Amino acid sequence: VRDGLSDPGPDTSHAAAVGYGGTFGCFRREGKRPGDGIQVGISGGLFAQFNLDAPSNDLVNADYTIGIPVTYRRGDWSARLRFYHQSSHLGDEFLLRARPERINLSFESLELLASYRRAHWRLYGGGEYLVHREPADLKPAAGHGGLEYRGSRPVWGRGFPIMGVDLKSWEEHSWSLDTSFKAGLEFGARQPGQRRLKVMAEYYRGYAPHGQFYEDKLTYYGVGVYLGF
Repeated sequence: VRDGLSDPGPDTSHAAAVGYGGTFGCFRREGKRPGDGIQVGISGGLFAQFNLDAPSNDLVNADYTIGIPVTYRRGDWSARLRFYHQSSHLGDEFLLRARPERINLSFESLELLASYRRAHWRLYGGGEYLVHREPADLKPAAGHGGLEYRGSRPVWGRGFPIMGVDLKSWEEHSWSLDTSFKAGLEFGARQPGQRRLKVMAEYYRGYAPHGQFYEDKLTYYGVGVYLGF
């Protein structure tokens, strides 16, 4: 890791990221084919980072999100319109030990993404706009896109190969590209709403997506474990 998540001295540190969240459908109108239709729901999540080089594995930052997604699917095409709120908070131990200059990052954003699926591949793209933000001088626009692959044949008779590239670009950073790459295996049921496990190698390069550290550049690599229900 190379950014403000580490102490002021070291350029490299070891970190752990933990997150959980979910989406609950509140209203759904079915389409003519199974899986098609429109749905309105509510979603929320918590995403936290810990500095493993600190004596007590300090909580560095936690981002809280809650939103209302409207999703639509017809055949191979799908889209999501989401209005959501995000607020970020630094950990107490990190504040006391590192004494960073605190920035109260909080915003409401309107996001639109569309995707097209063909065989094992899915291409998606769109953007978002911060309709209200703090700090007030934060530039509001962003572009977002990516490509995913989900294999249909298990490796060694167990895990299905999966991979993805996610690209994001913020006006705040003069449209510099943030790149995330993940690849690994998925175990268990593959249908949405069923239990499954993903183990993935990860790489990221760009501006930090963690709360008030959005002005810091970050490069990290590691292993992620994801549980789905």
